Amino acid sequence: MHLADSEKVASLPETQQVAAKRPQLHFTPQKNWINDPNGLFFDGTQYHLYFQHNPYGVGHGYMSWGHAVSTDLVNWTELPIAILHGDVADIFSGSIVVDHGNASGLGDGKVPPVIALYTAAAKDDTNQSQAIAYSLDGGSTFTKYERNPVLDRGSKNFRDPKVFRYESAQGSYWVMVAVEAIERRVLFYRSENLIDWTELSSFGPQAATGGIWECPDLFQLPISGTEELKWVLIVSLNPGGVAGGSGTQYFVGEFDGTTFTPDQNHDAWDSFAYDSLSQGDWLDWGRDFYAGVSFHGMSVHRQILIAWMSNWDYARELPHDGWRGSMSAARQLDLVAAMDGKFEIRQHFLGLPATGTMPPQTVSGEDRIELGSPTLLELTVAGNSSEQSVLSLHRSDDSLISEIRIDSALLQHHRTAGKVEHDLYASTQRMPLPSGLDELRVRVLLDHGSIEILAADGRCSLTDQLAGEAAPAYGTLRLAEGKNATFSVLPLAVKTLEVNA
Repeated sequence: MHLADSEKVASLPETQQVAAKRPQLHFTPQKNWINDPNGLFFDGTQYHLYFQHNPYGVGHGYMSWGHAVSTDLVNWTELPIAILHGDVADIFSGSIVVDHGNASGLGDGKVPPVIALYTAAAKDDTNQSQAIAYSLDGGSTFTKYERNPVLDRGSKNFRDPKVFRYESAQGSYWVMVAVEAIERRVLFYRSENLIDWTELSSFGPQAATGGIWECPDLFQLPISGTEELKWVLIVSLNPGGVAGGSGTQYFVGEFDGTTFTPDQNHDAWDSFAYDSLSQGDWLDWGRDFYAGVSFHGMSVHRQILIAWMSNWDYARELPHDGWRGSMSAARQLDLVAAMDGKFEIRQHFLGLPATGTMPPQTVSGEDRIELGSPTLLELTVAGNSSEQSVLSLHRSDDSLISEIRIDSALLQHHRTAGKVEHDLYASTQRMPLPSGLDELRVRVLLDHGSIEILAADGRCSLTDQLAGEAAPAYGTLRLAEGKNATFSVLPLAVKTLEVNA
């Protein structure tokens, strides 16, 4: 959760509004501003998505928790505001757990209380502390705990609590992961009742430290093809992401209930001065994948993550049509072993409702691919050639929206300025590819206003907004002479926004 003091209620002039098609495969609010996903949890039937929300306008301010639910992670129904900002504090980012044993004592004896843990950010910017609110109706309405805050360090930058249940042979308890953002430190706390917290340890600063650390998450992931599990610590960074501005790095290691120990220790380095693209472990290589967190209530073998699809470099100044901000597609995560002995996060799109597919087609030279609506495009190209394959995406008037260039070592995505005037928006993002692949499989998810690329069977992810743009009318796949590729186009079922007032 990031807030510039002078921009709490900033919004674009009316002249910069753009009537853009609403994304149909991603959550957007009916109106007004959103940013970080908060409090993701699965209740056994529905997925709950809470999010940073301004109830009053398209600028960033009056932060509260909006709420939406889904049964498939694609079609969302927006519900009334879950937790409204107060006179003294805004409701910054946090998480939700279900207190099945009523350890908090906040239940009514009938249903387990749903506990939201969030940062109470003083409106005068003097303090950030952790507070709780509880729900007795499954997460629809919340009551703020009368003795808040439950954890206060007297710090202006202590925020973003992510809470989970730690289970071990020696017992189980609640663990909170939060940050001292300016210090670039992740803090770990323990509680038996979600109210009284004891500090355990801290991690960092390590690796990329060119910006503040935010929105941490700690969870276990399975290693593909084995029975082994590893712990993964995710830390969002702003600025100083690998593509500029906001980004997310991760660390693989072990957590013993007290301390997180990475498999490899890294010196802290200024993330504005990379030695090479191989420096650091990045969850996504694009400009628009930030503050991602996992769902509570999921099996360790079905860890699902959603991120905010934007970048603080320009988020406040993007064109809007009464709403501003969207979430990424849901991704399921696991780990794969890399050739250097490290483990890499692998991502898979979830819930995409295909309405059919065209048979895989082989192309050499150049071919036009008809799109025209939200689509999943699958490409398979040779992975051992230095010659580039190029996929360009066009509007119906033939003008270029963006272009993907792929060779054996690198995937690049270039987007044009289009309808965005901000000087940091038009850009080229670079993503290194694993070496030694005989063929490279690339999945490109296109929606109104965005492109999400998963390459090398999901080991590499690149997410960029295409702000204000309708889904490309067509793409052109161009290959080097003598080079072949196959592609499939999967049209996806689209939705209409549902709102329960």
